[in-house]
Amino acid sequence: MKKLLTTAQYIYKTLFQEEKASDITVFILGKPWRLHKVYISQSPYFASMFSGSWKEAHQKIVHVELADPNISRESLSVVLGSFYQDEVSLEPKDVISILATSTMFQLQGLIDQCTEIMIETTNIKTVVPYYNAAVSYGVPAAKRAAKKWLEVNLLGYGWRFPSFLKELTPDIMVELIESPDLVAWQTEFCIYMMLREWLFVHIEDKYQALQVDEYFKTHTWTEPLLSTEEGKKYSAPFKALRMKHLLLHDQDVKILYSDNLIPAEWLHGAYKEQWLHLLRIDANIDRGPKEMTEEEFFKECFRCGRCVEKPGEHIWRWTAFHFGLDLVVYLDTTSLRIRRNHRLDTDHITINQRKRNIIIKVCLISLDEQRQIKHMQDTGILRISLHKNEEKQIMVLDKQLSYPLYISVNMQVATPFAALTEEKSPNVTTLGT
Repeated sequence: MKKLLTTAQYIYKTLFQEEKASDITVFILGKPWRLHKVYISQSPYFASMFSGSWKEAHQKIVHVELADPNISRESLSVVLGSFYQDEVSLEPKDVISILATSTMFQLQGLIDQCTEIMIETTNIKTVVPYYNAAVSYGVPAAKRAAKKWLEVNLLGYGWRFPSFLKELTPDIMVELIESPDLVAWQTEFCIYMMLREWLFVHIEDKYQALQVDEYFKTHTWTEPLLSTEEGKKYSAPFKALRMKHLLLHDQDVKILYSDNLIPAEWLHGAYKEQWLHLLRIDANIDRGPKEMTEEEFFKECFRCGRCVEKPGEHIWRWTAFHFGLDLVVYLDTTSLRIRRNHRLDTDHITINQRKRNIIIKVCLISLDEQRQIKHMQDTGILRISLHKNEEKQIMVLDKQLSYPLYISVNMQVATPFAALTEEKSPNVTTLGT
């Protein structure tokens, strides 16, 4: 016995695929689509076309001109066919084209379906196309998902892949580098190192990882590359760097000057600010930040990070100059703690203030197979006072966290000059004195 079609299947087969009883022919991309006004008027685009004083309201044949290269005959078939079906099954490989077509015809249901698929399938191959599509077609949820993936994975994973770096435009890079949620890999200087790799893949046709360092060591330009005509189009992401945090280690400064990418005048303000901080701390005027707005903290903070591959006891410090403050991080399977290490026999500059304030935010992240966030634990912004050799617990680890565990830290150890007159944000929590 021949199986009967459901009503929806019958309508789709008879009216859309076989084009029976059509009362309107719509030419799109050179193809005639024999459709039915009562069905396609579900689209606000067509409903408007067939109502009022538009000439198309009384025509049997209409032409729709498209300028969007993302719209194809295949996506038109899916979207126009959706008027005749209860449900539409979409493939991730077609989602951008379907989104473009759905946006054209103002079909919010299909747009929402595309958004869900994009969020679920964001990975290193799809993230940049999804980001661009989300911006082009006004899909904020998909943009947020793509941006979050990039913030978490750009430095720890993405920059290993030249083809991925080449997809990233200067505008996207600026947005990521300015983000306080960008997960740094070690210290802020790693952001600069990633950018020089990004610059290399954009200005050189052939890429080999071993050539990058050699390329910058043997360069022939005599003025900073980013001030030249060739380099200016790539300068915006470098300008977005937190310059003062690039000057915290002697070897980092040597690389900056050897590369000769950044004009010296970009660094003058950073040098001045860091020197004034040092003078204030040495004069015992600055004992660390007490009151900062949330906005000021995210703008000024030093970003650092680490990946812990396996559970166990881990101890580390970030090798950067923190004005004589030696902070050591302790992580085990249950908690994360921070200690102000104070040794008299150290070869490094040590600050002797009895009590020192820092403001810190710690985020722990576990990822799934697509490197999307599986679980995230966040302390919020904490204000901590540390005496010499004092240790404080920052957080108790959630049981849902898994390894590898990605640790992202935003930290401020000196009082920003702009914050001296600001009131404390209510979102800053003081952790036990």
